[in-house]
Amino acid sequence: MEEIESALRSMEGYTLLLKGAPGSGKTTFAVSLLEQICTGDSKGAYISTRIDPTALYKQFPGLEERIPVKNVIDGTQSEFSEARSQVLYEDLTSFLGGVYSVVAEEDVIILILDSWDAVSFQIGEENRGVEKLETSMLDIARKTKTHLILISEYTGEKRLDYLVDAILRLEKGEIDGRIMRKVFIDKLRGFKVLRNNYPFTLEGGEFTHFATPASGLGSGRHRVIMRGWIHGNYSTGIEDLDTIIGGYPKGGFVLLELMDGSISQGYRPFLYHTLADFMLNGHGVLYMPEDGSSSVKRLLLDYVSEELLAKNLRMPTASESGREEPCLFHVGAESVSLDKYFEIYKELKKPVLHVLDLTALNLYGEDEIRRMIQGIVSWVRTTEDVLIGVSKPSARLKNEIRELADLHLRFFPINGTLNFYGVKPHTVIYNVSSSRAREGHHQLKLTLIV
Repeated sequence: MEEIESALRSMEGYTLLLKGAPGSGKTTFAVSLLEQICTGDSKGAYISTRIDPTALYKQFPGLEERIPVKNVIDGTQSEFSEARSQVLYEDLTSFLGGVYSVVAEEDVIILILDSWDAVSFQIGEENRGVEKLETSMLDIARKTKTHLILISEYTGEKRLDYLVDAILRLEKGEIDGRIMRKVFIDKLRGFKVLRNNYPFTLEGGEFTHFATPASGLGSGRHRVIMRGWIHGNYSTGIEDLDTIIGGYPKGGFVLLELMDGSISQGYRPFLYHTLADFMLNGHGVLYMPEDGSSSVKRLLLDYVSEELLAKNLRMPTASESGREEPCLFHVGAESVSLDKYFEIYKELKKPVLHVLDLTALNLYGEDEIRRMIQGIVSWVRTTEDVLIGVSKPSARLKNEIRELADLHLRFFPINGTLNFYGVKPHTVIYNVSSSRAREGHHQLKLTLIV
């Protein structure tokens, strides 16, 4: 995390309290942070009261480069320890002496103590002993200019919270039965905190937080992902999504449900890559957006050429100037009737991708909305086209529409970032970020949260 790394790089003897329940990712975060800060000849040290050094290296391959074997201190108090270094702490003096020798003699820039709870419980059973231990540990860190990371499973507030320079709190929760992880910056002395929390994942045994806002996913020229079909399905236009769900089904109804109106603009790259891929494959796209078609056209020009839009895209417009643009068809002040819809459909090369912003139907009665949706769904099933319906919080008949969907993805924000999970098929939660452009082409990166 940039905020924490910036503090450690610019300060000396900075103290960080890392809180979280068991399994929340505290050790993984601490090790990841150490690997970011320890560059060149700088090294870290790790005192563990829970696992021996052998298990630590197995859990984090490559860690030995940043924490040499001699700097992995066994604090488990085991009589059978095979570690090269061991800290015994029958009393406060012996523990502090062992810690001081580690940071002073080995030129350590970061010391991780995992866990602080075990040490403070054994040494400072009486309250005054705990206070002395806390004060002495922070004093060692500042005098030796060693960054100190204290790992604790107690998430409540204690005296130590007021003494340390920074506090991070890691939480592991659930959203609709799926794992969700968030890290909170509760305190960062000397630095401004612009965002106090981030979603993160432990995928691949590494701590990765997500900071790209939905509005910052960007756009750019699209490269065809797949010519033809993916096991009988259409490509979504997003490589990672094709891998996750196997593409969009022929004759299927795909529901993209936005759970929060704040991402109603930010999800667009997700949809526009699909539109672009269909058009580049020579297929037609019939798109009924809630927003103005002219503004949508300008956005799509980032993905494909104007010639391709003129050939393969059709969108309704009430503007008189729309008559002059091949990709727009004029509907006057009224909404598009089914008869008009299918008249335009005949102009396009099959198969056709139908995209419908479901909130655009709110001006109709529920019976009419139901009839229109069922009519289009039946049509695409017969023609082996595909229908994408975009459902926003204000859309009507949401429960009925969810039941009709063959494939259902649900999008939601976490502190501005875009995330989603599959309802049909069931998937874990994925974060959406921008991938590095390949040969000048834009793509999206989907990272699972575990």
